[in-house]
This record gives sequence, structure tokens and C-alpha cells, in this order.
Amino acid sequence: MAWRGATTTQERLQSCLPFLVPLLNTYPFGIFLFGQFPLLGVLFYPIELLMPIYHMGGGGLAIVPLLVFMGLYAGVVRNNRIRHLIRYNAMQAIMLGISLSLILWILRLVGILGSAFSSATPGGGLFVMVLFNVLFLGTLGIVVFSVVQSLRGHHAEVPLLSNAAYAQTRD
Repeated sequence: MAWRGATTTQERLQSCLPFLVPLLNTYPFGIFLFGQFPLLGVLFYPIELLMPIYHMGGGGLAIVPLLVFMGLYAGVVRNNRIRHLIRYNAMQAIMLGISLSLILWILRLVGILGSAFSSATPGGGLFVMVLFNVLFLGTLGIVVFSVVQSLRGHHAEVPLLSNAAYAQTRD
């Protein structure tokens, strides 16, 4: 059983690792900002190196994200021997990554992504650029907040995500 008391530095660092998943999922949404702010692209260079491995399979076969999800959920979130802070942050990262994937799928399904870059839809490119920037910066803000809280040894309280993460990680 995991206790909710004081945590070690190693446990605090381990609780930050699952937030690589939402960073990998939000990277495509940052394409406009990376073009406007090259320094931001330099900061995300380590994430860029992981992208080919994370999205291995191509052609709609997302086997690595599925394996990462199953590994985090079964191996971390549902493992009562791991500290609650680590399990809680893993569940929040999983849920954030799933929500970003669903948003991307919905945008593809509706056809916003394909039509926004064509010249036939005036202003469509601006809508997608603003939407992508909001999604990227919002996710980045949640990840930074959660990592800082994890390094402090606290649970990051993010609306909607926190309640679901607590429900999944009850002892």
C-alpha cells in the first residue's frame, strides 16, 4: 500500500516522467508557434527526438502510444505498491494525452485540418492557428504546473482531470 506522506526526491522526479506523454501528444499543435519562436523549438528538441519512436508504425497504426498507455495504466496507476503521487500524476498525464488525441481525431473527422490550409477557405487557416496555439499553450501550462507541483511533492489540482485521477487512484 502506498502512503500519502512525505516523498523522496526520487519519487518526485518519477512523478514528473509521465508528463512526457502529453508533451508528445501536444507537439503537433505547436507547429505554428515553433515557426514564430525558434527558441521554443530548441527547448522542445528532446521531445522532437522522441517523436519518431512514439509515432512508430505510421498509417494510422499507433502501437507505441497504445503500449505506453497500457504500461502506465496497468503498471503504474493500478499498482498499489507505488506511491500515490506517482500514480496520480501518471493518471493525469494519461487523461491529458487521451483528451489531446480525441481533439485531434475530432478535428480530422470534421475536416478542419484539411480545409484550413487550403486557399478555398479564407480565414480558416487563422482559426486553426489560434486553435492549435490555444491547445499547445494550454497543455504546456498544465504540464508545467503539474511538474512544478510534483517537484514540490504536492498533488496538482487541475479541474476535471484531478477528480478523475483521484477516482482511479483510490487506495
